[in-house]
Amino acid sequence: MRLFLLAVAALCWSNAARAEGERAGDFDYYVMSLSWSAAWCALEGDSRDDPQCADGRNLTFVLHGLWPQFEQGWPSYCRTVQRDPTRTETAGMADIMGGSGLAFYQWKKHG
Repeated sequence: MRLFLLAVAALCWSNAARAEGERAGDFDYYVMSLSWSAAWCALEGDSRDDPQCADGRNLTFVLHGLWPQFEQGWPSYCRTVQRDPTRTETAGMADIMGGSGLAFYQWKKHG
C-alpha cells in the first residue's frame, strides 16, 4: 500500500511539474483566446481605470493570448534563454491586446 501511495504521489507531482516550468516549445497545440472588450470593461476594466476602457477606444474583440497547450493542462512560467520583451515592445501590441500590461503579463506567464 505504501508503494502504491508513493507511486500516485510521484505521478501527481510529475504532472504538476510538466504544467509549470516545462521546457519552452514542448506542448501539443495552441489556443487563441479573444475577449470582448465592452463586456470586460463593464465587468471589471472600468473599475481598474484600464486604458483598454478609455473613452473613444471602442475596441471590439481583443487578443487575450495565443497560448501553448497540453492535451491536459498548459505550460506556464517556462524557463527560456529568450529575454523578456521590453515595455516598449509590449506597448506595440496594445492595439490588438487592449493594453501593454496584458501583453507583458501574458508573455511572463505563457511565453
